[in-house]
Amino acid sequence: MSNGDRESPESVQRRQVLTAGALGAAAMALGGGAPRAARAATTGGDVGVAADGKYATVPLRKDMLRVTAVQSFLRAVRDTRKPAREMKANLDHMIDLIDAANGFPGPQDLVCFHEQPIMGWNPWTREEALRVAIDIPGPETEALGRKAKQYNCYISFGTYARDPAWPGHLLLNGILIGPDGSVVANHWKTNNGRGFMPGWDLFTTSIYDVLDRYREMYGEDAVLPIARTDIGNISCSITPGQPDVMRAHAMKGLELRLSSSSGGYNVEEAQVISQHNRLWSVVCNQSLSPEQQGFPAFSGCGDTAIFSPAGKIVARARSFDEEFVTTTIPMAEFRRTRSLPPGVPIEMLMPVYSKYVPRHGPNLQASYIPADSADASRHFTSRKNW
Repeated sequence: MSNGDRESPESVQRRQVLTAGALGAAAMALGGGAPRAARAATTGGDVGVAADGKYATVPLRKDMLRVTAVQSFLRAVRDTRKPAREMKANLDHMIDLIDAANGFPGPQDLVCFHEQPIMGWNPWTREEALRVAIDIPGPETEALGRKAKQYNCYISFGTYARDPAWPGHLLLNGILIGPDGSVVANHWKTNNGRGFMPGWDLFTTSIYDVLDRYREMYGEDAVLPIARTDIGNISCSITPGQPDVMRAHAMKGLELRLSSSSGGYNVEEAQVISQHNRLWSVVCNQSLSPEQQGFPAFSGCGDTAIFSPAGKIVARARSFDEEFVTTTIPMAEFRRTRSLPPGVPIEMLMPVYSKYVPRHGPNLQASYIPADSADASRHFTSRKNW
C-alpha cells in the first residue's frame, strides 16, 4: 500500500481469516527463525487459553519469591558511532546493582530493571538507535547471564534490540534471563501508541506493526507471549496504556507482569490492571538521572513499585534516587487460589470487537520503516483509518 491508503478490504479479510483461525482450531506453524521468546511461549502453534478456568504452568522453585525492582539512572550513550565504552559502563553499573541487590537484602529470585539501562534514551534517528541496540543473545545478555547464574536468580530489563530476521527494524523488547544464564524471554513490545505529539512519533517496530508476517513466522500464541517459568507465568512486554492487551494475557494465564518504563507511567492504571486481572505487577522506572544529556535530571523519574493482585501497592520507591524496591510474593498460595478471569461476557463483547476499526491498523511497518520520529509522524498520520 502506498502512503495515504487505508487498509485494503483484502488486507482486512486476510487479518480476519488469520484471527478466526487462531480463535478456532490451529494457528500457523512456527518459523525456524522464531525468537527465543516465541519458541518458549508457543506449544504446537495453538493459542494457550484453557476452557475450564485453569492454565498451563510449570512447578515453582519455591513457595515464596523474593523480588527486587531496581530504580536506577538513565544515561544515554553520547557517541553512537563508538558506543561500546559507554554501553559497557552502563552494563557494569547494572552488574554492580545486581550484586548489591543480592547482598544486604539477601538472595533474590528476580531482579528487575527499567526500560533502557544499557544504552539509555535520546531522540536518535533509527540509524543511530540501531548502533546502540543489542543482539539477543549477545555480549550484554551473556554478562548478565553470568550474574543470574552466580546468584541463581532471574534478571529482567528493557532494551533496544536488533534481530537478523528483521533487518533495519529497531525493536524495543523486554528480556528475561534465567538462573542458568540463558535468555528465557525476548518479548517484543506488543504495540505502540500513535500520535505521541504533533510532528513526533515512535518508530520502533512492535508486533502490531508487522502483525501478519509475525504470525506467519512464529504462530498465533507468540503474538501475546508468556514465559512459563519456575517463578511464575511472566510477560516482559512493554505495554503502557494497554488494558485490553493485558486482559488477553491474563486469559492465557499470566501471573507476573514485568513492565519496564522510562519517563514515568500511570500508577493508578497499573493498580487497576493488577486488580482487574488478579496479577502481580512489577513496574520499574528510572531514578534521577543528572547525566542524561539534553534533559533535566528529574524527567519523569521515580514511582518504581510492586502491585498485588488486589491492586494494592505492596512496595514503592520512597525517593527519586537510585533505590531498591523489594517484596516477597507468595506465589504458591496465589496460584492455588487463582483462575482465569471469570467474569468476561465474551459473547457480548465479540460482536463489537469484531467490527471495531482502530485509528491505525496493523502492518504499518511491514513495507516501510520510518527513518526518525518526524518521518514516523508523517507516515502514521498518512495511514490513519479515521
